[in-house]
Amino acid sequence: MQNIKWIFYKELKIFFNSFMAPLVLGGTAFLNSLIIMIWNFSDRASYQVTMGATYLSFMTSIIVAMLILSMGSIVEEKNKGTMELLFSAPITDSDIVLGKYLFGVTISFIISFIINAFFPFTLYYFWKIPFSIVASSTIGVFLLGCFTYSIGLFGSSLGKNQMISLLISVIIIMTLWVLGFFSHLFQAKTRAVLYHLHIYSHFVNFSRGVVPLSGVVFFLSGILAFLYFTISSLQSMRWRG
Repeated sequence: MQNIKWIFYKELKIFFNSFMAPLVLGGTAFLNSLIIMIWNFSDRASYQVTMGATYLSFMTSIIVAMLILSMGSIVEEKNKGTMELLFSAPITDSDIVLGKYLFGVTISFIISFIINAFFPFTLYYFWKIPFSIVASSTIGVFLLGCFTYSIGLFGSSLGKNQMISLLISVIIIMTLWVLGFFSHLFQAKTRAVLYHLHIYSHFVNFSRGVVPLSGVVFFLSGILAFLYFTISSLQSMRWRG
């Protein structure tokens, strides 16, 4: 546990002492506020349209932010030679992955519950949307951010540089994104499996004022799966020397 905390604090220190903190946090706040203000002050906007635009903005920004954060998380350790130091230290591969992932969860929490907290109040002021929708949608954004970061960590463990890591992560995200749209082309059993792997279908359920069990299970199981894949990738890297 001490090793996980050490890696977690190291990631936080690097993040807040670099340009990434204002870029990711400030950029997320700016883009969300711009989109939401446009819709809230539009005469053509309705309650449903404004709410949909708000959480579509949240969904897009959390995915982009988590991919940017995670794309260099492991690959930069390899390129700078610090991965060899971690491998030679009394630290397990699980400690490395969990410490880095805990950092991603923290940033996802900051974006979902702190930076984005202002915007639901704006929606409530203009449209009086139910608090249940605000709460469930915020939880959905947080889980989506954690899920995306786990994919980004896996991509970073496979890539030789940040761009390749980002490309791998984007391909995985896009594959899970479009599966549901083509599920109707297959037979019933295959259709059910593909639709269950559809990220958007799970996320959109959170915007209806409930926390769906299927969505929570999907995101949590996906997180565990990609963390396991990342740990296995590091173990393979360690054995290859």
